[in-house]
Amino acid sequence: MKTFKEKYGSWSLVTGASSGIGQQYVKLIANEGLNIVLIARSEDKLLALKKELVSKYNIDIKIIVADLTSINGLEKVKKETIGLEIGLLVNNAGREDSNHFLKIPTTKHLETIDLNIKAPLLLTHHFGEKMTERKRGGIIMMSSIVAFQGVPYIANYAATKSYNLIFSEGIAAEFKKHNIDVLVVTPGFTKTNLANRYEFSGTPFKPLAPNFVANQALKKLGKKRLTIPGFINGFLYWNGKFIFSRKMNTMSFGMVFQKVLRKIL
Repeated sequence: MKTFKEKYGSWSLVTGASSGIGQQYVKLIANEGLNIVLIARSEDKLLALKKELVSKYNIDIKIIVADLTSINGLEKVKKETIGLEIGLLVNNAGREDSNHFLKIPTTKHLETIDLNIKAPLLLTHHFGEKMTERKRGGIIMMSSIVAFQGVPYIANYAATKSYNLIFSEGIAAEFKKHNIDVLVVTPGFTKTNLANRYEFSGTPFKPLAPNFVANQALKKLGKKRLTIPGFINGFLYWNGKFIFSRKMNTMSFGMVFQKVLRKIL
C-alpha cells in the first residue's frame, strides 16, 4: 500500500485554510507529511497556523493571502505556486448568504457564485491539467447535504453546492484514467463560521465537528467519489432519494432552515 505522500506527492493546497474544516484538512494533511500551500484572506491566522505546523510536523508551508472571489486573487495563486507540484487540491473555501432571496443584495449572491463555483472551477482546471501530465493526483470538493434539492432561505447557496456535486461527479469519471482521485463531500450543519448564525435549540440537529468531516473525507479519498459525513445526513440523503418527492424535500428543508434561521428571518 502506498502512503498518502507516495500517492499524491509532496505538495498540497487548501483554500479557506485559516479556520473551520479547512484548518482541520491542513492539520490532517500535515500529519501525513505533505507540504502545504495555505490560502485564505486572513494573514494573521495563516501565520499562526504556519508556525504551529512547522514546529509540530517539520514541513514546508507557503502562505498566499488572496481573495478568491476576484480574478486577481486566483491569478495570484497560480503565479505563486509556479514550480510547486500540487498533487492534492482541497477546494474548501466557501460562503453562504442566508435570508429571504430578495433581501440579499445581488452583489452578495454573485460573490457566493464566484467563491463557491468560479474559484474551484478555475483552480481545478489549472492544477488538474498538471496532475494529468503527471498521471497522479487528488481533488476534494466541498458540497453540502443541501445540494440534493432546492432549499428556501439559502436558495443560491444550495444551488452552488449542487454545482459542486455534479461537477465533481463529472470530472471524477474523466480523470479516472489519469489516476486522479476526485471526491465530493456533502456535510450538513458543522461547527464553522458559516454556522454561527444558526440557532439549533428546539431542533434534533447537532453540528458536526470540523475534524470529523475532514477526517472522513481524507479516509474516503481514492475509495469513493461521494461521502456524506454523519448518520443524520446519511439518513436525510437516503430519505430524500428513495421516499420523498423533490417538492417534499424542498418543503422539509425549508422548514428546517426557517427554524434554525429564525433570528434572521
